Amino acid sequence: MTDTPIIHENDVMISMRGVADSIGLPHTVNPVELVDRDMLIELRQGPAGPIGPDGASAWPWDWQGDIADQAALQALRLGAADVGKAWRVVSDNAIHYWTGVGFIPFAEAFGRPGATGATTRLVGAATTVPAGAAAAAEITGDAPRQQLRIVFPRGDIGDPGDPGQAGRIQDAADVLIDDQHRLAQDFVLAWDAARQKFVPRPSPKLGGPWAIGQGQFAGGAHLSDEKKLLATITIPAQPMDWRPVVGGWIQVRTEGSAGQSRCDVSVSIGNIDGERIGYGHGSASPIWGSVSICADYTNPVQPGSRTGVVAANQTATLYVAARRTLGTARYTVRTDDAQLIVYALPV
Repeated sequence: MTDTPIIHENDVMISMRGVADSIGLPHTVNPVELVDRDMLIELRQGPAGPIGPDGASAWPWDWQGDIADQAALQALRLGAADVGKAWRVVSDNAIHYWTGVGFIPFAEAFGRPGATGATTRLVGAATTVPAGAAAAAEITGDAPRQQLRIVFPRGDIGDPGDPGQAGRIQDAADVLIDDQHRLAQDFVLAWDAARQKFVPRPSPKLGGPWAIGQGQFAGGAHLSDEKKLLATITIPAQPMDWRPVVGGWIQVRTEGSAGQSRCDVSVSIGNIDGERIGYGHGSASPIWGSVSICADYTNPVQPGSRTGVVAANQTATLYVAARRTLGTARYTVRTDDAQLIVYALPV
């Protein structure tokens, strides 16, 4: 035996293997075994160290399923756009992950049962077919979301059942009530020829009444205004387009000589000079001052006309005014028993 060390001119393959220290000796000998160019070092395991920092995120996998063999895998001719795709090569039971440059194989990737998958929840769907046809059943879709489709042939007509409870009108086949055709207070069902169904419509009855009483009119004596605002009234929004229908009475008496001066009364929408929807003709006689107010429109009114129409869901303010239409004499407005009544006529 010689003390001369053996020097290898070539590399040596070193393998290290951890060995548990079940005794806990203060000093431990770590054996080294060298056979040809393979060296095995057994290292006693020390205490567990601290948890290291988080590593980089795992590469994303785009699982492509099974492929027969290496030849089929190479025939795919993958490029940079396919990075992350992975296949199981059945011939060698390995997963091959494409990096964009080449494949990384994971040998013997399959061999043990995997984790229990999610429980399939079958959703049933039944279809009837004419009597005498064959029954059938099939499961479709992918687990865990699958459907069981069953086909039932119709049987014989049974005996009449007991009378049921009265149904709702809105559930009838010829009634259309949905988000675009909603029911509302005081609506009725009207036939829609285009849809061939009954649909909700605002009631055709007059809305109201709303009224201005005598205490809400502004009167006065010896007035000289060419036009004087006597009262206003605001009508709340209605669920349909509508036209105001007005009627009323007030005293407007001229102070001039007979036939020399006259004052009328108008009702308009929006402002004192807005669209006219009511009018009352005064008298040129100083001893007669009763003015009857009734519906009167600036423009002709006929079915489909928009004259005097207030749009649905909008409030409307009506203005009542005295207007000198003849002469320059002063006039007196008396509010005793004066009133104006307003109705909403759906259009």
